[in-house]
Amino acid sequence: MQVKILIVDDDIEVLKSLGNTFTYLMKGYLVLNATSANQGMAMLKEQMPDVIIVDVRLGPSSGMDLIADYGRWIKEKKMSSYQPVVIVITAYEDADVKKRAEEYNVDAFIMKPFSKETIIHAVIDGISKVLHRELNVLDSIRGHQKKVVDKVNDVDKKLNGGAEGKA
Repeated sequence: MQVKILIVDDDIEVLKSLGNTFTYLMKGYLVLNATSANQGMAMLKEQMPDVIIVDVRLGPSSGMDLIADYGRWIKEKKMSSYQPVVIVITAYEDADVKKRAEEYNVDAFIMKPFSKETIIHAVIDGISKVLHRELNVLDSIRGHQKKVVDKVNDVDKKLNGGAEGKA
């Protein structure tokens, strides 16, 4: 599994810095970039990243608008099993934005400037959540598979038992 990280920020320096962090320091990640909410939404729909790092202020639309629009799109498409990790970054203290982030159940809310360690830690925590969800799905599939195999074996025994009784 290649982890996809989408970074949505209108600050090119932030995109470069975070891109370098996840491309060079943490090998094996596919880093996607968007500089606006519209680009971010298109990337979200097309790539379905595992982790989304989104700045609050993106010009005409905010990162919070992007999160809300994406949540509505997910519900419309009935894709409730897809749950990317969302990390909100901002340089502005705003209680309303933080409250909205909590309402949207974002996984982390980080104030700029932040250290590489802080963002790496948030992304690793997020990836851990994603992997945990995938393991739960696999466990569920294994459980279902076992039930199917048991039923097939029961039917097979009945068929073979019936055939032996007639012979």
